[in-house]
This record gives sequence, structure tokens and C-alpha cells, in this order.
Amino acid sequence: MKSDSKYNSKKRLLEVFQKVNKIKLNEDLLNPKDKFPLIAEFVAYACNRIDLSENDLPEIIISENDGEARENKSFGGYNIKDETIRVILINRNLADVLRTLAHELVHHKQKIENKLDQDSGKTGSDCENEANSLAGVIMREFGKIRPEIFE
Repeated sequence: MKSDSKYNSKKRLLEVFQKVNKIKLNEDLLNPKDKFPLIAEFVAYACNRIDLSENDLPEIIISENDGEARENKSFGGYNIKDETIRVILINRNLADVLRTLAHELVHHKQKIENKLDQDSGKTGSDCENEANSLAGVIMREFGKIRPEIFE
């Protein structure tokens, strides 16, 4: 019981601190541009892991416009028509950004293998389940190599 009240008081203190100082936690205090080398390293790792050649790499757009997430109701997406991946970076934990990126890279690989169809993005579809599952595996593996992505 004491641990719960201790947690709640710390949580409440943190909420007050955020409001008073008008800041958000963690990644918001870092310059997003500082993350790009690690993102590039992750893309290389993920492509190697899913056997996606450099020639098949799609255009990847890293957006710093957090309004896109509200507008699209998603933190990322793969455009099958122009073979681009778009991922929102701002106001997100780096590990979450990388997981989204891995998920969308799997969709690109699925397109190359002619696995995608109109229903592939639906929750519970084989392609969506594969992208979710493989993205999780890639994150666990990469996180062991570069644990700082979770900081």
C-alpha cells in the first residue's frame, strides 16, 4: 500500500512539474536531429534482418509534425503506390519510432513479395500480424545491441 501512495505522489509531482514548466518528458528535451544516425543504423539493421536489399529500400520520410498523427490517427504508414514510409518522430520515444519504422519496412518487403492486397492493413490480417510480430522481434534484437534506444 505504501508503494502505491509513493508512486502516486511521485506521479502527481511529475505532472505538476510538467504543467508548470510546460515541458514534456524524455525525448522532447532532445534535439530530434541527434537521433538520425541511430535511426539510420536501425534501418540498416532492420533491412538486413528482413533481407531487404539497399536497392529495394523505400524512401523514408521522418516527420517532425505531430499534427500528422492526429490527422492520420497513426504514427506512421507505408504508401504502397509511391513506396514511401512516413514516420512521426516528434514527441515520441525513440524505441516507439523505430518499432513503427520496422513495421512499415516489413510492409514494404511484403509488397515486393506480392503479399499485399487491399485488406492487408486491416487489424488481424496475416500481413498486419506479420508486420507487428516481426517488428517486435527486430526491436528486441536491436535493443540488445543498442539499449540506449529505450532511454
